[in-house]
Amino acid sequence: MSRGAALAAVLAGVVLLGGMMNTKPDYNSTFQPFVTNTNPGEEGMGRLFTARITEAHIASQIEFDHWGEQLRRDSAGVFLIVRLSASGTARSTRLTAIWLGASGRQYSVSSRVELPSSGIEYKWFQPGLFQRAVAVFELPEDEIKGGRLALMAAGDARLDSAVQIPLQTLGPKQDVTRIGP
Repeated sequence: MSRGAALAAVLAGVVLLGGMMNTKPDYNSTFQPFVTNTNPGEEGMGRLFTARITEAHIASQIEFDHWGEQLRRDSAGVFLIVRLSASGTARSTRLTAIWLGASGRQYSVSSRVELPSSGIEYKWFQPGLFQRAVAVFELPEDEIKGGRLALMAAGDARLDSAVQIPLQTLGPKQDVTRIGP
């Protein structure tokens, strides 16, 4: 093989390797949950659970009982209160909720609102038994319209399922909302 042919083979290899390195997906985009999108008002089904939104509204302040103590929280944004009904399909399952805002930002359930009796992060959903739960998000008001609720099994959701549910209707904004059992 002549030097020119060897140099051409090496350059072709470098170009191909560079192209492969620049176009391969990164770890975070490769190992994602399998997303199921539902229509507003419909029930979404993942591998380990089914769920649907039963009600949603926004409030400037919220009140709730926390182990016998009456608490009130306010926000620089608004509280989005999403009530849902969910069930496990094959085994007892805990769920994690994330609000995917209109801008693409992700909002976790507010850590300033602890609802041991009804909060989604505290519930175990049993197969065949639909239970109600509440997810409270604290976010800017303009992130609600055009956003959607994403639900997935708690823990490591990579290569599992996630269900994304848009809001069908949003109740009127309230000054103070009481969240309770």
